[in-house]
Amino acid sequence: MKFKCILNGWAPNVKAQAEELNSFMNSFLGNGANPASTILFYANHEDRHSLPGLVPTECAEFVRIDRCQPETILEALQRIEDKEDTSLYLFPAGFAGAELAVRWAFRQKGSSLVQVEQVAPREGCLIAKKKAYADHVLAAFRLTRQPFCISPANGSVDRLPIAARDNLQIIEHDLTGLREDAFARDSQRIPAEQAKDLGAGKFLVVGGRGLGSKEHVKQLKDVAAAMGAEFGISRPVALNAWGPMQWLIGVSGTIARPDVCIAAGVSGAAAFYAGIEKSKIIIAINSDPQARIIKAADVAIIDDYKTVMDELLKILKPIKPAI
Repeated sequence: MKFKCILNGWAPNVKAQAEELNSFMNSFLGNGANPASTILFYANHEDRHSLPGLVPTECAEFVRIDRCQPETILEALQRIEDKEDTSLYLFPAGFAGAELAVRWAFRQKGSSLVQVEQVAPREGCLIAKKKAYADHVLAAFRLTRQPFCISPANGSVDRLPIAARDNLQIIEHDLTGLREDAFARDSQRIPAEQAKDLGAGKFLVVGGRGLGSKEHVKQLKDVAAAMGAEFGISRPVALNAWGPMQWLIGVSGTIARPDVCIAAGVSGAAAFYAGIEKSKIIIAINSDPQARIIKAADVAIIDDYKTVMDELLKILKPIKPAI
């Protein structure tokens, strides 16, 4: 079964995406038994030198485009894949990859499935498994219309580093100026705050809706930085625009594996907990003793998070280099 990995070089976590697809590919697609290549989108010539280190296959197509908007990526795919016989497309995990998988399958009159945990190619079909019924069962889906367009679930596999390849086969495409976006009169690329790899941090502090305001989120982030910890947020915090989506922890964001995770003001919904359940130690701070996170944590503190974090900061800040 011929398949291709699709990567967006604009994404701040593109290295993590590439390593997850590399692991997914090696776990379920035969570790080289099937013809495979990677299509990687990027913007600037200065980014070009880093692209080979993101390719999990032996062949790659580097596609330069003006914008990372889904419509531009789909139009570029249409151009370069017009006469290809690709059976399976692997898109990155997360919201953006899921959107592209569904829209590309519709354009190609194929099948799509997102938040996939496992795949197994069969003659004439693809068996894909994903969690269902509030994550209580692993449901199997039989996809029959090619191409199959898949986006894995966040954290479905551990990341597998990309091996260096001296003989990487590369095809270049310059599709800048591909089309004018119907919904944009003018555009400008403004670099976002450099996103950190939250999934690789050893010490993580996560703020939830219980923080109450954007200002309190910023204050907790500053405390986390003073402790030497990475900082993340729950989905309600992101939806209230108290913090950017790149800080999101959970099935729609980053699946973290820190040694220590402090969850402050977090209720503990299943979608969020999936993002921290692989932590070695979970410390929950909440004023509600009935909150779900309290029952799931290794250490539970029933108190106002500000009081607790201020005291922790006094203890940890002098020994931050040892953390």
